[in-house]
Amino acid sequence: MQKKEISIHIDDFPREIHEFFRGAKVYDSSSSKEMRVLYSDLGYYVKIGGKGLLKKEADMTRLFGQRGMGVEVAAYLSGDQDYLVTRCARGEDALHGLGDPERLCRSLAEAMRHLHASSIEGVPVSPCMELYARMGKANCLKQDTFIHGDFCLPNIMLDDGRLSSFIDVGMAGVGDRHIDIYWALWSLDYNLGTDRYADCFLEYYGKERVDKGILKIVAEVEAMA
Repeated sequence: MQKKEISIHIDDFPREIHEFFRGAKVYDSSSSKEMRVLYSDLGYYVKIGGKGLLKKEADMTRLFGQRGMGVEVAAYLSGDQDYLVTRCARGEDALHGLGDPERLCRSLAEAMRHLHASSIEGVPVSPCMELYARMGKANCLKQDTFIHGDFCLPNIMLDDGRLSSFIDVGMAGVGDRHIDIYWALWSLDYNLGTDRYADCFLEYYGKERVDKGILKIVAEVEAMA
């Protein structure tokens, strides 16, 4: 994740989150126009979005944290804008593992299997499923697995090759495992510049868990989204 040091005026932010900025160096690490993400070197990320847009992510981040797969939510405020403050995760995102693709595939597959084995009790349906409903494909997919919904390398935090936490979990919830599998394969291909490691990832995840027909449907829908 790229970080650019910036200057801020603390009074531009709600008083309730001043403690996360006071005396800190602050960096902009935003990667989209919809959300602004600031990093405080006190050990926090502050995500800023439109009113109500971060509630789902705040709720899911808490759920991941309760299950030992996420970061701590330090604060969530919703006023004219939403502010979500989380503690930094241990380790580094999976992009730092590109130098050893096979180990990276193993780490990602283990992280995904751990998530997919997690109970779906009390977990809401993933917003991803709305897309498949609009496309008339909902009946092709199952809703039986706890998925991330955006299982890309920057969203998987690893500590010495092992899962530390999942971040950016606003699309997480109950859905079809093939959505995560598709995004993991897409992200490996995109970041490694080759699809030669797709089979390696699937071997570690378990090819017997993958229905190539469903994976093809997911790929087609995501390409049209």
